[in-house]
Amino acid sequence: MARRPQRKYLNRKTNIRRAMNRVSLFLPELMSGKPQRILELSTAHGAILEVLRHYGHKVVGNDYVNMVSGETQAERAIYRDINDQSFSRAFDDYGLPVPSGGVLEDWPYRPIIESINIPMQLFDAGITPYPVETASFDYVISMQAIEHYCHPRDWLKIVDEMCRISRRSVFLLLNPMMPEMAADPHYSEAFHTAREALRDYDQNGFRCVGCHLHWGQALGFKLMST
Repeated sequence: MARRPQRKYLNRKTNIRRAMNRVSLFLPELMSGKPQRILELSTAHGAILEVLRHYGHKVVGNDYVNMVSGETQAERAIYRDINDQSFSRAFDDYGLPVPSGGVLEDWPYRPIIESINIPMQLFDAGITPYPVETASFDYVISMQAIEHYCHPRDWLKIVDEMCRISRRSVFLLLNPMMPEMAADPHYSEAFHTAREALRDYDQNGFRCVGCHLHWGQALGFKLMST
């Protein structure tokens, strides 16, 4: 039987307050001005998109089954290569079936997303190219999610794909490394290399214009079209 998402993600009032703070801090330009078309990768409970929709933007979410946990690294998407066709699991961390070349049946936050009527595009963000047309969104954002997609040595390929589907801006917020990852020299080195590359990003018609502190580290990166 599939288990429920963590209790903290079910508290809508707290989630909306937290999302409002993040929009105010990282994306203040979206609190006024012309409506934008926005895609959020790994929408989860949808609070960020609820806030952005409140300000008049046309929002679309993305999600997939959760494959972060596992007894071995081979079972955890956080250690896989991008586009790793050999990566395979029957069930995700919540007991939901993982598609094998088929259509996603369910994902952990579906009941919440359906209750607030957020339109969704369901696909595995660790597999590129995404089933999204080039330059079809003004903003593409990812909050504490890229770690779920693949090993950090391939994060810049994910960012390149985000730039492909964005016309104006990409915003990425990383999680700090968990202790077990920090203790892995290969993961740790790739993580810090990816952060440096994001800080200096200047390609695909986008340039990093903001590097934000979060949890005492430089983990937020705003890219803008040049």
